[in-house]
Amino acid sequence: MIEHGLKLVTTDDTENIVTHENDVVSEIRALIKKHNLEAGDKLPSERKLSEKLGVSRNQIRAGIQKLEFYGIIETLPQSGSIITGIGVPSMNTMMNDILDLDTPDFNSLVETRVIIESHAVQMAATRCTKESLKQLEKAHQNFVDCITNGLPSLIEDMKFHLAIVKASENSVLYGLMKIIVPDIIGHFNKEDICDRTQAIKLVGEHTDIVEAIKSKKSDDALEALNTHFAALRKYTIK
Repeated sequence: MIEHGLKLVTTDDTENIVTHENDVVSEIRALIKKHNLEAGDKLPSERKLSEKLGVSRNQIRAGIQKLEFYGIIETLPQSGSIITGIGVPSMNTMMNDILDLDTPDFNSLVETRVIIESHAVQMAATRCTKESLKQLEKAHQNFVDCITNGLPSLIEDMKFHLAIVKASENSVLYGLMKIIVPDIIGHFNKEDICDRTQAIKLVGEHTDIVEAIKSKKSDDALEALNTHFAALRKYTIK
């Protein structure tokens, strides 16, 4: 099938049910190989992949984000995800490397997250734009709304932290954070780390972080983040 002069893969070619973003990576690799996709060729939409593969769009997005981070896929506004010009041999090698990566342990994830966010929160205080600050405040409010209404808040919590890193205006830090977030969420769900009492406490800590960034006080922003991470650090050394 051709769309706007590009080959468009249909989801009829994928039948397996997948349960992890690495399975999504494997399925996308199979599509690329089967259809001899080249630079500029378009993949099915997240919605179509989600329906056919039997997983959530978040899982599809996580797999695509991994491929984006390694430069294999590029997502364009209004166009969807397309194959980049990395070259088939290099692409196959990189995909194998991605799939060979071990699932990180929780301590390693926390250490990496702390390193990323510690730098990002200070950079956000000095670099954030009006738009990124607006997105950060919106993410914070969404988290507050979940807590207020007694709804699950883990996803909104992570979206808030992603917004902090995005506000740093450093695309590499943001890309790294997006890579580890799915595994962080998986560990939190598995261990049931946060309860409602802790979540209510987090609201005040999030507020302190936002206010420090808005005031462009990088030292205060880092201090607020360190306070926020204190309980998490204690959990990892149990």
